[in-house]
Amino acid sequence: MIRDPVHGAIQVDELEWLLIKSRPVQRLRGIKQLGLVDAVYPGAIHTRFEHSLGTMHMA
Repeated sequence: MIRDPVHGAIQVDELEWLLIKSRPVQRLRGIKQLGLVDAVYPGAIHTRFEHSLGTMHMA
């Protein structure tokens, strides 16, 4: 289970967990979804990893 501020508790199966732990998916933690918005709004932090988890949950 993964806790998400938007979706709450996200249940993941074994295959999803293996994919989430993979190096390519973990790399998404360092890629900003919002570009340079955090330069103006310091609290606006959202990564491609977080976006991908929400997308996986909604799919």
